[in-house]
Amino acid sequence: MKLLSEITDQSLGLPGDIEKLNESYRLRKSARAVLLNGNGEMAVQHLQNHHYHKLPGGGIDQGESIENALKREIKEEVGCDCNIGHLIGVIIEYRNEQQLIHFSYCYSATVTGEIGEPALEPDEIEEGQVTVWVKPEEAVRLIETDKPDRYHGHFISRREETFVREFLNRDDT
Repeated sequence: MKLLSEITDQSLGLPGDIEKLNESYRLRKSARAVLLNGNGEMAVQHLQNHHYHKLPGGGIDQGESIENALKREIKEEVGCDCNIGHLIGVIIEYRNEQQLIHFSYCYSATVTGEIGEPALEPDEIEEGQVTVWVKPEEAVRLIETDKPDRYHGHFISRREETFVREFLNRDDT
């Protein structure tokens, strides 16, 4: 398992420490994907109301495997099934404001079957979340120019940019 980055308030230029030692943090784990369709385009979730993009995926439920969580999240957010490929890497976020340590596991994946309608959660609808399909290089450009208006959006943008760049730098893409 390749650790790609540790993201902190400090590394994002936000006020605060790298992490607060001897403090209580909640632990969250999530699964993400660089999900490609048959045209080599990648699914990116645009959170229109908060001005940033993210990869499809989400939280891993208690007792759920990373792979099952990823398949469930892609079905909910994108509306399709997928084949999961290789692990791109892991990123750890230390979100001081939320007292959260967040482990994100990112995989390559490909769409299988037809793409239907997503089944978004109420908060995803409120965020204006829509799936856009773009070439991976375009996804990096979109993420680089994002202007998140929420604290955790800064972490998400850095995380997703790192995952997509790592995907693009692989020899087998």
